[in-house]
Amino acid sequence: MIPTPVVASLFLLGALVALLPLLGRILKGASSYVVQGVMLLVALAWAALFLDGLPLIRGTGWFRVDALSAVVSMTAASVGFLVASSSRRLRNDWQFQLVLSSGVLGTVMLASSADPLILLVSWGLVSVSGYSLLALAGDRSSLVGSIKYAFMSALSFQLLRVAICLMFAGSGNPRLVALGAMLFLVALGFKAGIPPFHMWLPDVYGFAEPVSVSGLSAIMKLGALALAIRLTEQTVLALGQPEGHVMVLVLVLLSAGSMLIGNLGALTQDDVQRMMAYSSIAQVGYVLMGISAFDAALVYGQPHVAYEALLGVFLFIPSYALSKAGIFSMLAGFKGRAGTGVQALAGSKAPESVSASVVLLNLLGMPPLLGFWAKLLVFEAAASSAIPVFYALGLPWYALYGIANSAISVFYYLKVLRAVYSSGKVEADHLHLRVAELGSAALLVLAGLIVPLLVL
Repeated sequence: MIPTPVVASLFLLGALVALLPLLGRILKGASSYVVQGVMLLVALAWAALFLDGLPLIRGTGWFRVDALSAVVSMTAASVGFLVASSSRRLRNDWQFQLVLSSGVLGTVMLASSADPLILLVSWGLVSVSGYSLLALAGDRSSLVGSIKYAFMSALSFQLLRVAICLMFAGSGNPRLVALGAMLFLVALGFKAGIPPFHMWLPDVYGFAEPVSVSGLSAIMKLGALALAIRLTEQTVLALGQPEGHVMVLVLVLLSAGSMLIGNLGALTQDDVQRMMAYSSIAQVGYVLMGISAFDAALVYGQPHVAYEALLGVFLFIPSYALSKAGIFSMLAGFKGRAGTGVQALAGSKAPESVSASVVLLNLLGMPPLLGFWAKLLVFEAAASSAIPVFYALGLPWYALYGIANSAISVFYYLKVLRAVYSSGKVEADHLHLRVAELGSAALLVLAGLIVPLLVL
């Protein structure tokens, strides 16, 4: 039975999507307050369930209310609250809020459902919402980005459809399950911009309207990552040893490629928006490290390592989403004025400087911010001596590889911070952006202080 708060949250989101065309015309620019109110209620409903006690991940049922679905739903609704405020600076404000709300609804369903039909519908809803967010900005770069994202979404949807057919219809045949899982990872690669399927992402995230990118990058891939956790767990449990090792190795390769290409790509950029686009690739690599450690722990029968890895992923999801919502919202104030080059941020005002400092240090993994605890748990799981595949020559190569990539990111994150605090005449317009900028920073600090008390 689905808990009442979950039913209420789904009803609120569905009603919001249905009524926004009418509310947008009646309330004009004030419709964003209605959207923010609904997003707040949805986040609180899932938070109440989470605090009441939920299993980390549930393995049965067509709709799974567990800690994974709660974390993703809370995060999507919280980011939706922040981004809805920024939508007031756009010409098509209520239309933007409509597709944003649709994306949050699709993300909640994608993170919770195990029914093949609902998964396909939810994936499609998130995809349509994603390229609509870009198109509604109206400028040439955003329209081009919308077309690229729509093409990749269509490709990933077709791959997902085949993958789900193989995994669910061939549940008694390990080979079909494995083939379906591999096709799903390709679909995930196109959806989330995981190398070698990432070529569209720097152009879309790096040039489109930053307000649209804040919603696209921070919300629209969360459901796909949650589905990846569920399906890869199902696959390695079905395959067992030694076939399960192949799945783990594929995840390790995808994670390693994402971290390296993302960080090296960001290191070579002088445009901050494009730099943050490559940073998104690297951050998903760390999430994949946690997922691969979780699956490896299942293969080797190490429940304590699986718990640690999964907990790290749960922390990484809000850490990543809030950071991207904050940094792209801040960059929206510079876009169209001085541009988003590193030097354009010189002389930033106090709110932007504080927001940028918290967000970038969180992405870097500095204590006591949320990103620090996420990386700590993921790296600890990847360094477990109980997982032989993560060791070479007696050294925990996988964890050291992740730490080395974090060290690379220091150079480009500090380059942006240095520019923010340097003197200069700033040309920016941060109207309606401060809620997203400061709200994301405040949540990252608050979560970083609370996490050790609740889960560590």
